[in-house]
Parts: sequence; structure tokens; C-alpha cells
Amino acid sequence: MGNITMSKKEINQIGVFEKLMQKEISQEAAAKILGITSRQVRKKLRKYRKDGAQSLAHGNRGRPNQRKWPEEEKQFVINLLSTEWKGFGPTFTSELLEEKHGIKISKETIRIEMNRQGLRKAKKRKVKHRCQRDRKPYEGQMVQLDGSPHLWIELGGVKHTLLVFIDDATSKILWLELAKSESTESLMKASRSYFEAHGRPNSFYVDRGSVFSVNLNNEEKTKFTQFERAMKELEIEMIHASSPQAKGRVERANKTLQDRLTKELKINGIKTIETANEYMQNIYIQRHNAKFAVKPYKKENVHKTIDGYKLDEILCLKNERILQNNFVISYNKRLFQLEKEQKAILFPKNRIVITEQLNSKIILSIRKIKLNFHEVFERPKIIEEKRKKTTFPLWKPGPNHPWKKFQIVNNRTTI
Repeated sequence: MGNITMSKKEINQIGVFEKLMQKEISQEAAAKILGITSRQVRKKLRKYRKDGAQSLAHGNRGRPNQRKWPEEEKQFVINLLSTEWKGFGPTFTSELLEEKHGIKISKETIRIEMNRQGLRKAKKRKVKHRCQRDRKPYEGQMVQLDGSPHLWIELGGVKHTLLVFIDDATSKILWLELAKSESTESLMKASRSYFEAHGRPNSFYVDRGSVFSVNLNNEEKTKFTQFERAMKELEIEMIHASSPQAKGRVERANKTLQDRLTKELKINGIKTIETANEYMQNIYIQRHNAKFAVKPYKKENVHKTIDGYKLDEILCLKNERILQNNFVISYNKRLFQLEKEQKAILFPKNRIVITEQLNSKIILSIRKIKLNFHEVFERPKIIEEKRKKTTFPLWKPGPNHPWKKFQIVNNRTTI
């Protein structure tokens, strides 16, 4: 008989069963000592009388685990994580293995193996106490909006910005759109697509970026960005977060998207902004919401309709310029000549509102009245009228003029 490997708990059971063999304690007392039932004591006692102390050792000790991860399958996954799937997380890897290769393995098993192989490093987090804000009860009551710059697609190593619209009540991603940057134009285009798909939310929860807020010389909050002005016209409240943690729902969604979406775009060979937007809006949003969305406290959806709002004239850039004396407006190095016939009375030095729509169309107006104009490509030349010079004949005194009586003698005037 060879060596027997036993745990400390099993070794302590030997003394109890020896006392049972000597009838020093009852089976009921042994059950209380061992923390098992009397029936289990009788079963163990029969084995102890037959095989001795080795019967108390666990029967599977030393045997290979029947649920052990097959070595070939493990090596296949490790090779994937080292090459094509480099940087993938354990949870996402577990889902993709079952979806793409039919391999069903838990995320914890993958996490342990990734740590063992040095394919993953645990993140150090600084803990700071914060008070949690409750979700809004209705879908559409508040939408968190943010732009996430990241290397979303392999397009010359250039970072693009993903505009994310996420509902506060349900954590649903309502719209995703990839743009070159978080500019006013790109935000307005993405917002219009979101409005057409879902309607107008009651409020947007945003940060204090220059697109969303005028931060300098605006203590009284009387100045508005182009995006704020447009949302005010659409009757959508703008709420500015005081810290990134305050709008944590969209910040966490950004991290999830940077982990999952980038890998899905890479796997599907997507390398352009247009195809990425098509994939996100038709496929990815539904898959993401099926996994991460939650039920709202209230069933009603409070998105408002966009009927009655001229989005072309609201989601645009509006600026003011001074009308010149020759009735020309200068805007972005372009010149616009106002026509003579107008529906409004115009004077030089009037303030003209210039509306530049998202399709680059220009509209000029004053007091909400549209003006007739045409673009000129050369600055009008100011023609100065030449003054007519009046010539006068040379005047000479007459023969009897008093001046004739004066004579100059020896440098002295005499009469």
C-alpha cells in the first residue's frame, strides 16, 4: 500500500472513527462532531472497517478532472489570443468562441489561463466614494450624449470619434455614428438621424466640452453654442455634467464599445467610416442592447415627435453679419449681394442672419424674413467720382487802381 494524500479535515476524522470502533462515542455524537448526518456516519463507518483510513480520503483525489479543458482546444484559444484576437477580454472571447467556433468555455476559465500565459494584466483602480444617482424612470426622459475618440477602424492609424447616444433609464444605445471629430456639424447630423429614428428626448446629459458649452467669459450663462441654440429651439433641455463620473453610464458604454466594437469591426473586415456606420446601425446596436439593456421603472416611452419642426432650419449654423453700404454680406471668404427687391426694408449697418445648413445651403434673413441674394465672386470696385476743377482767370489790377499810385524808391514805398 502506497502513500495516501489526505486533507487536514480527513485526518481529524480518523480519531472520531477510531473512537466509534472502540464504542467510546455514539454514532449520533460522531455526527455532531463531524457536522454530517447519522446516515453518512454509518456509511463511512462500514468503509472504515473494510479499508481503514484510506477510505476517508476523497475518491477522486489524484484522478484527472473529467471536465478538464482539452489541451488541443486550450492551445487553439491561446494561439488566437496571441495573434488575431490579441487584446480581447475574457468575457468577449468566451462569447466569440461559442459564436464563431462552437467552443463553449466559461469566461473565468479563459481569464485564469490568460493570467497564467501573461496575456492579460489586472487593472489597478483607485477607489473614491461617490453617491449613486438613480436612473430616470422613463425611456427618453434623459439621453446621455458623448463623443469617444479612439482608433475604431484601421484606416491609416487615424483616430476617429464615435458619437454615442445612450438612454439613462434603460442603458439602451439609441444611436451610434462614427465621425472624423466631435464637431458641431457631425453632432447635428448624428442628432438628426437619432431624432428621425426615435423622436426628441426631454433632455441631453453632456459634458462641458466646447461644442456643448461656452466656458469662457460666460458667468451669467447668456452665451450659447450652436448646438445649445439648436436644442433650445427643439425644446430639449441641456444638462451639463460637472465630472466624467457624473455621466458614468455613457463613459462605461464607451469602454465597452472600445473593447467589443473595435474587435467586431476588425473581424468583419470593416475599414471605412461608411461601412462602419452601416454595420453599427443595422447589426451592432441590436446585439449590444440585447445583452446590456435593462427594463425601465416605467413602461411609457416619453420621446416627443419632431412633427412641426423644420430640422433643416434648426440643425444648422447661424451667424450674424453687418450689411455693408453696397448691400454686400461677407461670410467665410464668400460674398453675397442682396437684390434690390426685398420683402423687408433694409438699411446699411443692419444685422443680417446667415444660416448655413448641413447640406451647405446658405439662407440670408432679417427679422425671420428671407432675403433675395446672389453670390458674387469678385469684390465690387468702389468708383470714386472725379471732382470737376473750377478754373478762375488771373486777376490783374486796373489802370486806375490805387495800387498803381504806389512807387518803390530806394526800397521805400512812396505815392
